[in-house]
Amino acid sequence: MRPDPQKLLQWIKPNKPTEKELECLKLLQPGDYEIYTEKLNNFLLESKEVFLKLGVSSMLRSGDLVTGIYAPSGEMVAAWCGTYLHAVIGQLPIKYVAETWLKDPTVGCKDGDIFYCSDPLYGGIHNCDQIVVMPVFNEGELIAWTNAAVHQPETGACEPGGMPLTAKTRHDEGMLLSPIKIGENFRLREDLVEMCVNLMSRAPRMQAIDMRARLSAADRLRSRLVALAKEKGNDFVKGLFRRIIIEAEEGTRRRIREWNDGTYRAVTFMDIVGEKHRLVRNFLTLKKEGDTLTWDFTGTSPETDSPQHCMPHGLAANVAIHLMSYSFADLPVSAGIFGPMDWKVPEGCMFNPHFEAAQSNSAPSCHGAMTLGTICMSKLMFDSPQRELVAAAIGNTGVGVLISGVNQWGVPVADFLAFGLNTEGHGARSDMDGVDAFGFSHCPSGRAPDVEDIENEFQFLNLVAKLSRDSGGFGKFRGGSGTETIYAVNYVDYALYNSHVKGSKIRNCLGLFGGYPPPTLPGIEVKHTNLWEKMKRGDKDIPTGAVQLITERAIKGDYEISSIFKKVHVMENGDMWVVFSGGGGGYGDALERDPRAVIEDLKKQAISPWTAENVYRVVYDPKTLDLDEEETIAFRRKEREDRISRSLTWDEFQKEWSKLRPPEEVLEYYGSWPDGKKTREIIRM
Repeated sequence: MRPDPQKLLQWIKPNKPTEKELECLKLLQPGDYEIYTEKLNNFLLESKEVFLKLGVSSMLRSGDLVTGIYAPSGEMVAAWCGTYLHAVIGQLPIKYVAETWLKDPTVGCKDGDIFYCSDPLYGGIHNCDQIVVMPVFNEGELIAWTNAAVHQPETGACEPGGMPLTAKTRHDEGMLLSPIKIGENFRLREDLVEMCVNLMSRAPRMQAIDMRARLSAADRLRSRLVALAKEKGNDFVKGLFRRIIIEAEEGTRRRIREWNDGTYRAVTFMDIVGEKHRLVRNFLTLKKEGDTLTWDFTGTSPETDSPQHCMPHGLAANVAIHLMSYSFADLPVSAGIFGPMDWKVPEGCMFNPHFEAAQSNSAPSCHGAMTLGTICMSKLMFDSPQRELVAAAIGNTGVGVLISGVNQWGVPVADFLAFGLNTEGHGARSDMDGVDAFGFSHCPSGRAPDVEDIENEFQFLNLVAKLSRDSGGFGKFRGGSGTETIYAVNYVDYALYNSHVKGSKIRNCLGLFGGYPPPTLPGIEVKHTNLWEKMKRGDKDIPTGAVQLITERAIKGDYEISSIFKKVHVMENGDMWVVFSGGGGGYGDALERDPRAVIEDLKKQAISPWTAENVYRVVYDPKTLDLDEEETIAFRRKEREDRISRSLTWDEFQKEWSKLRPPEEVLEYYGSWPDGKKTREIIRM
């Protein structure tokens, strides 16, 4: 039977070292730890490069993947990230296999076996994330496991792209694989490969190739570990693995002890639930006491009949993205980081739903929680030796634009247009602006695919791909800019697309300590255009950005400006649409921003003249962009005085604020207002 959610959550934490492992620790001589952890990192880097070179899906080629090394018991030892969340959850299917199938006479586990899985109920994130797992044997002894995981943007679900907005239960989501053995003697079983490919008939080529890419990466890593064990011995490898986990846990506890005890809270709201514009709440209470952190998500909206859910272990893995890239970035990427952490995720909330709930949109459902983790950890670390790691939230819009159809080469495709995913803005820090178009919120080291590669692979022209003006949250330090892309259907008669992007009504990305959130994102489509005629004539008024497109309307067509969130629909040849990736949150009061930095933002078109005047209150010559420092000081002084005149006492504010309530339709999935408690039963069939 599948493990229960609490067991999976506990499996994220490291096991206590065995007597044998403690004995093996003694084999490490001075300098061995430093030398051989670097060797493991090189093994991981090599396996990642193998993975990148052999796969074809957009997420894979953008580096949104992981290869990992795990102890015989399944604990995470080290990983190339890539996607920290996949590194964290990678240990859970391994622990399931080790506990369930290792000694089962009908399954077993031997050298050359290959396991495959994708079901979140067995430790994954959602069924799009397919994972290859391989045992590592030397001299007949199981010494490790390796894995290779990446999002597969097609699952045979009720909609193209593997993340169906209309899914009501897990039975709408396509292929869901519990951990199964799909190969022996270092070879895949072709009957099981054919089964998977058959289920992915919208993109069979991608499924067939990417399965082998995962295997090649995991096997390369396996072969390197075998060579290490032959050189140094199995017991040395065991001792090295346990030392890495211990170093991570002890380092994490040391750092937590440096911070002030206290309770930190944050709340975010999201405006998309499945196929509807609805409001849900994510709530976090983070308690720091001694050398432990307790993450309590009580107050989060209840589960729904949508795919907007995540299992507790998936929630923890998503929060780990900030922990591993900020708070504990200098420690090994291992299970040890979770040793000092406990999690409270109430049963029946959207982060701990019934097992029949749809979870294909689990990753975007966690964007609010990822912001919560960033905000609470930044508050906690502000008065600490790690203040330089305090930051506002990443864009967290989940720029999932899924396309499908037959491309210009006659090949069925169902994939992400990954440029937007990998060009979100980073949050501003306590001492610097956020990075423009830094990458993907789930993958800090992801990279945007080359525009020419996209046009060669898919049936679309990229008319525009650039940083988007005014997209980063304003503040003393500006959030990183997101991007805007204008696509047009090219070469083929039609294509399908849907958009999982959120944030047209309200942003779940927050600024910090007075910083602004990034702006909301409009959805723009233009159908039945004369684009090709204008390009053939060489017209010079082809738009170079979204604002120019909708204000000048030099391209004829039927314009629609609505939500950036779109259900699956058909776009014909020449039809155009705009995709925005979200900017990062701002940090600190905008009136404290260096006026010279505002002028520089104007010069590189990161902000508009309206923003310089009305938000930053900077006075300058509009023709030369020369700063008037004295007038700026006076302008800002006047704004501070106006703020005081507009201010209310807390009681006055609360009296008016408590009267406000969204329309009932918007609260369909929210729960009770305003505390988000369960108000109805969900019946799934």
